[in-house]
Amino acid sequence: MLAGDATMSKARYFGINLKLGDFSSSSSYLILMIGMILCVLPAPSQTPLSVSQSPVQADHPTHQQAPLPANFPPSLTIAPEGIANAKLMPGSSISVRVFEEADLDGSYRLNNDGMIFLPLVGAIQVGSLSLRDAEVAIEKKLVSAGILINPHVVVNLVDYGTQSVVIAGEVTSPGRISTLAPLRLQEVLAMVGGTTPVASDQVLVHHLGQPSGSAEVVHYNPSEGNSAALDTVINPGDTVFVKKAGSVYVLGAVNRPGGFIMQEEGTLNVVQALALAYGTAPEAAIPRVRILRKGSNGQYTFIPVPLDKIQKGKADPTPLQTEDIVYVPPSTLKEVGITARSMLSGVPGAAVYRVP
Repeated sequence: MLAGDATMSKARYFGINLKLGDFSSSSSYLILMIGMILCVLPAPSQTPLSVSQSPVQADHPTHQQAPLPANFPPSLTIAPEGIANAKLMPGSSISVRVFEEADLDGSYRLNNDGMIFLPLVGAIQVGSLSLRDAEVAIEKKLVSAGILINPHVVVNLVDYGTQSVVIAGEVTSPGRISTLAPLRLQEVLAMVGGTTPVASDQVLVHHLGQPSGSAEVVHYNPSEGNSAALDTVINPGDTVFVKKAGSVYVLGAVNRPGGFIMQEEGTLNVVQALALAYGTAPEAAIPRVRILRKGSNGQYTFIPVPLDKIQKGKADPTPLQTEDIVYVPPSTLKEVGITARSMLSGVPGAAVYRVP
């Protein structure tokens, strides 16, 4: 067969009805020959790579994560640091996954007694337990109920019940702090703006579940190292109360009038209090110095102070009680002008100093 006839046969084989005379030049004939050769070449056996696939991925396909069961909770709350040790409270909602029994998977809310109810299992006490302890309690219940022999349970927090720490007493912003996890005492006090200038260094902490009359006493002084405040853990539901320190006020004709905070269990007498106030002013009426004291019945009484005799060693310094007001009248003030109301009016605006 001639070359032209062979070419035409190839053309007819591929459905091309052409004649050799249709090509007017050798170049056209060459183009036809190349096209026919390409047509008869076998197609590549490899699957072409997609745009997003690299050669490495094509040779080593990645393993995709198996989908979660249809009845698995759609979303779980990621617990912040420390929440694993937090105690579950009534009203909290938890998700429970039992790997061997998917019918038990779901979200359960603690009732007022801290219990949840699982199908086929019944009531389980998880209140006041951590997440990990709740897992153990559920596993034990599944075994004791004869549901599973060796269960594996995972408990996560979905919604924490409304719990807070109550802070009262001598703090800048008393109130409640909502928290999911335990806090240090120093963190709690910082969140309410710290203690007031008249705060004692005694902080009472009543822990949830303890008898109402019991409280932990923590010594706290913001100007010193507070290892006790760092070590004391405050849990949701606890109450923190900052006591008011013992204090006395020295007002009137003194060089530094104000309130003076005594250290815990500290005591002062009238001479010491006047020394803290940098002594009496030149216009002070020494014979008319007096103490205003509030009694247990809420009534105020005046106590004369023989300061001139005390200074001469002829009388003992008068001891002071918490909230006493030592008033040194100026010589220009008449006796009738010294009233309990006038003395108490100077307390709110007085500076406060802590006794070293």
